[in-house]
Amino acid sequence: MATSTNKTAAFGVKNDEGHNITVNGDRYRAMITNFFIPELNNHDVQELWFQQDGATCHTARATIYLLKDTFGDRLMSRFGPVNWPPRSCDLTPLDYFLWGYVKSLVYAAKPQTLDHLEDNICRVIADIRPQMLEKVIENWTSRLDYIRASRGSPIPEIIFKICQVIYSQFGLAIHQNDHQARRRFVEWAQNEIAVVPDIHTRILCSDEAHFWLNGYVNKQNCRIWSEGNPQVYVETPLHPGKLTVWCALWACGILLQER
Repeated sequence: MATSTNKTAAFGVKNDEGHNITVNGDRYRAMITNFFIPELNNHDVQELWFQQDGATCHTARATIYLLKDTFGDRLMSRFGPVNWPPRSCDLTPLDYFLWGYVKSLVYAAKPQTLDHLEDNICRVIADIRPQMLEKVIENWTSRLDYIRASRGSPIPEIIFKICQVIYSQFGLAIHQNDHQARRRFVEWAQNEIAVVPDIHTRILCSDEAHFWLNGYVNKQNCRIWSEGNPQVYVETPLHPGKLTVWCALWACGILLQER
């Protein structure tokens, strides 16, 4: 069901049986075709830009063609008309604001089932006030200023420090080429803002996030709760359930899809 309760679009990634699944290229294009583009019919697409990161499912040739059919040259993506710089979560409102904010409130209610988890996610996103999102989007322009002044260096904030640790673990530390790509993007964005001052309010910034039911992966199939010779044991799944949620956040759109 599509509702108009706040300025965020959300989509739980599921198969035809309603089971939560991992996003791949085919599923991502199906989501764009069946959910995202139809929801844009209530808005002036000619005025909107779309941003996505360099995940493989986002940048397959068929995906880029599909997005260009809708947004033309107003596409910010790896292999897109406007190249989105790699490892730039400090420039993505979903990374520097949305995911951390939503998860802090979703898990505060201690969801016990995937349905409860999904309800929490939808409720928290629906409760985000327009004034909050306006500040988040306006903060984006300040981040452009910092990155340009620092010649492409990452913003030294807690959230991005966490991202840097993750990148380091997988051998994806910030490289000199990344700095150059970030500087080129920032220069482009600031030049566009000089011509169209409100262009940053018309950028749909998108991303996926995993919401694990218990926040971590169990390393054992069962746990013993008795101090002595156990009479009862409790089995727990090796991998807890999760929801994969795709969102597009902007300053002037009202989209939210729920079950």
